[in-house]
Amino acid sequence: MMVSRRNNGSNGLSSGIGSSQRFGSPTAGRTRLAIVLTAALLAGSLCACGSTSGDGTSPSASASSPAASQSPSSTASPSASPSASSSSPSASASSSASAAVSSACTTNELTAKLTQGAGGGAGSSYPYLVLTNSGSRTCTLRGYPGVSLRHGDTQIGAAAERDRTVDASTITLQPGQSAHSALRIVNAGNFDSSDCTPTTADTLLIYPPDQKESISIDATGVTGCANSDTQILYVQVFQQGEE
Repeated sequence: MMVSRRNNGSNGLSSGIGSSQRFGSPTAGRTRLAIVLTAALLAGSLCACGSTSGDGTSPSASASSPAASQSPSSTASPSASPSASSSSPSASASSSASAAVSSACTTNELTAKLTQGAGGGAGSSYPYLVLTNSGSRTCTLRGYPGVSLRHGDTQIGAAAERDRTVDASTITLQPGQSAHSALRIVNAGNFDSSDCTPTTADTLLIYPPDQKESISIDATGVTGCANSDTQILYVQVFQQGEE
């Protein structure tokens, strides 16, 4: 009888084990439920992280990249604008100087002569040196001529000293027009011969303003001082006309 109960107990344990394998224990059920819930929560979180903006474009794609916007190099350079809109002061000044030089009367465009001018008196004569535009273009004279007395190829004494009583102005000469410079020639006889060393001249040598080529005109009868310390020639700036 005792063996029979042990057998019944054994059968009861077998029956319990078989039932547990079919339906599962309550603890195993709860574990599976927790796993399912956890998986659901993870899936929802992943969906939230991967969601896009309302128009279906991700924020990084919808906002333009700073590198993709217009670069500064595609706009006009500030440093280039001033040079493009205006010329430099140094270039303008150079152009003005070139224009002034190109408009000056050259020696080969001029003819020269002496006129009576203001006559003479008080031991001096005051002839006018007249330059005429004999060229085919309009040109200008401004300032003092270079003037000296010569005998043959030799200069007599000092060249003319500048008389600054008249201000310089630019004289425009059309073809055929003239300008004059007032000269003063002191009589060599006013000086002691040892101070002057009187020498008869035959030529008056003239350099127009800003020119390196000269013009020679007859000066027969004029006596100069070979001593360069004795000044007998004086010259003024050019003025419009022969008189």
